[in-house]
Amino acid sequence: MNEVIQALEKIRKEFKGKIGEDAGIIIGEERLLTSKAKVKKCLVSARLTRKAVATAAKDDVQLIITVFPPIFVQSKHRKISKENLELLKILLEKNIGVYSLGEDWLITEKGGFDYLLNLLDFEYTSLLEAEYQTKHKKAKKQTGRMGERKKKISYKELLELLKQHISDDLRYLGYSQTKVQKIAFFYEIRNELMENVHELNLDAILIGDTSYEGLLTAQLQKLPLVILEKRNLENAVLACIRRRLMEEVAVDLPEIVTLKQDQIGSQ
Repeated sequence: MNEVIQALEKIRKEFKGKIGEDAGIIIGEERLLTSKAKVKKCLVSARLTRKAVATAAKDDVQLIITVFPPIFVQSKHRKISKENLELLKILLEKNIGVYSLGEDWLITEKGGFDYLLNLLDFEYTSLLEAEYQTKHKKAKKQTGRMGERKKKISYKELLELLKQHISDDLRYLGYSQTKVQKIAFFYEIRNELMENVHELNLDAILIGDTSYEGLLTAQLQKLPLVILEKRNLENAVLACIRRRLMEEVAVDLPEIVTLKQDQIGSQ
């Protein structure tokens, strides 16, 4: 097996909890699992976008590594659009493999959100779950990660740290002198989940996206809230994938190209 694929499989095996079936090798399994196959150059992108495929084809990339699996392998998308069919043709013609860590990687142990917590000098403390009602019963869903800092900092200092590592265009609610010690990362949280957040006694919430109702709920609860945008969260964790590959691939480390997205979507 190729050493890069071995490293990615090892990273995936570190996960605790359910990992989506759409994670792993998506395209090029036979070639990538043979011992003779070499990956001299790989591209790391949050999503398999047109830009990612075009860049890979142009720069002779052998493997694209994504966080989110391509739309055409997700069960809810039963038909392949013309645009995605074109992407598939390019990948097959150029013999480019695709490996997805899976959407769950963001909130699993040693995943993307743990990396972001460490980046801000917060130590991971617990997984966050939310209870919701299905058609027949109540169920729980993993929604984020919670971390705590040894010493409190002001909300203003937290914002400055975020600007260094994630985004310099933050939207936020809260008072600058509020003391922060316990925070949570959420990719997305809606009103019905936001209503339960105050029970966690968090000092601040860092979130990719929320609804207007969720924003209003946070304001009424006087809970400091930083909206980072999903794009910024996704781009920030790419450095984690790069770092883990460099740690795990001892021989023949390929050239690693990181491609950040300008917006969420298929661009």
